Amino acid sequence: MNLDRLNRWLTPIANVALLAGLVLVAYELNQNRSLARMELVNEGNVVQNQIWANLMGELPGEVIARAHECPEQMTYADFMAMDAFLFTSMNTLYRNYELHEEGIYTDEEWRQSVETYASWFLGNPFGRAWWTEEARGFFPGEFAGHVDEHVSSATGRDSYAYWVKIRSRLLGPEHSATGPSGCQGGAGQPR
Repeated sequence: MNLDRLNRWLTPIANVALLAGLVLVAYELNQNRSLARMELVNEGNVVQNQIWANLMGELPGEVIARAHECPEQMTYADFMAMDAFLFTSMNTLYRNYELHEEGIYTDEEWRQSVETYASWFLGNPFGRAWWTEEARGFFPGEFAGHVDEHVSSATGRDSYAYWVKIRSRLLGPEHSATGPSGCQGGAGQPR
């Protein structure tokens, strides 16, 4: 009689424990699938970014300077190098968005990465034109919309603007407007 009573108590407890174990196994399998997916996405991004890096060529700094100072002198090869530089840069920010979508980054983390870096890459006339004409449509609306918010008001927060400010601090305010330029026919103008 006591054994029968004990059995009645243990059977539901054992069933609940078994069910909890199955739920835990299903959760772990889902986590492993998500991590494997993110690993595959990341590997694809690494390969793609390496292709873009190869396209940038040996002197991407000169092309970036031309894009800022004298875009009218850019060649198609220069454009391709800038395209590679900007897509690689934006893919880095987009990766943070993807990590958020997988639950690895918080909403605040991916948004902060855009707020910190999008203006650095796109806060100049070339970058804004590139984003609007070519890249914006490649990205999901939530990501692209957040980039739009920060790029449209980013004047003075791009790499060229920081170069001018740092140069002025190092050499004095009289050197803040222009500097040595890679443009043909004289110094480039800040844009």
